[in-house]
Amino acid sequence: MTTTNDILSSEQRALMAAVLNRIVPAQNEMPGAGDLGIAGFVESVAGGSPETRRRLLEGLVQIDLAAAERGADFAALSAEAQTDALRAVESSAPEFFQYLVTQTYRGYYTNETVTELLSYRAPNREDYVPLPFDESLLEPVRERGQIWVST
Repeated sequence: MTTTNDILSSEQRALMAAVLNRIVPAQNEMPGAGDLGIAGFVESVAGGSPETRRRLLEGLVQIDLAAAERGADFAALSAEAQTDALRAVESSAPEFFQYLVTQTYRGYYTNETVTELLSYRAPNREDYVPLPFDESLLEPVRERGQIWVST
């Protein structure tokens, strides 16, 4: 029995890396999501349940078909044609596409390389001091009054 969530072939991983580089492209010192290896994160999450595994595998087939309709493998297409192919998939399979974008962002913005480049540091409970709450921010809500009806 395997303990990993590997579900993609090497060709599917290459496709995923190219797609993720289009979703979060390299810019200045920031690496692209595919170049950073976020495809492994997405694959691991998808491998955790049969439903998400199916969604990912079917979505990659749709991306492959959309690229073929534009005359080449996804990675060989121009940036504009890649975007066009992804928009077609987003239109035909919005649930898959939203899942893919969400997992890409989750993997990318929790990656140690990215957090270091962004100079992000999670608050440390020992030295974290929250700003005092400004109750005047509630005034517009108080003035508006209750907007729901309880039963």
